[in-house]
Amino acid sequence: MRTLVMLCALVLGAVLQAVFPTWAWLGHAHAPILMGVVLYYALAHSMGATLAAAIVGGLLQDALGMIPLGYSSFCFCLVALLAGKFRDIVFVHERVTHVLFGALAGGGVTLLLYILLGKDGLVALRPGWAALKTGGSVLLGAVLVPFEFELLGAVDRMLGNLESRGI
Repeated sequence: MRTLVMLCALVLGAVLQAVFPTWAWLGHAHAPILMGVVLYYALAHSMGATLAAAIVGGLLQDALGMIPLGYSSFCFCLVALLAGKFRDIVFVHERVTHVLFGALAGGGVTLLLYILLGKDGLVALRPGWAALKTGGSVLLGAVLVPFEFELLGAVDRMLGNLESRGI
């Protein structure tokens, strides 16, 4: 049941991320919805479930964004491992944690993805535009990730899927 809930959350997240509008004043940054699902699993579930969510979520993001497969999965796995390292020293059920992690992960994934893609010559952004897009991802991550935590936490509580740590 946990795997099915995770897959449904990732597929729904991919659809929402694909249809969520982008704005020029945010650098046309896409809403980091899949990254929010990965963060939720990093703070609320086992490391195995977290890495599975990171890999599948990254593959979905790459497929939707026409990015070579694996780039987003690498970034998501890195974010998931870092968040997992800190989950024992933060208040995982507090909204301020969700805002902070969402903002840092949103900006970090966007920046790392553009560094990796730029290194391989797959994308070329002016530094000002890359900074605007990273800032937009920070803002969108801070705003959207707490809502994702609330929704996914409610679904997990309703289905009895949460382990010892509650969100």
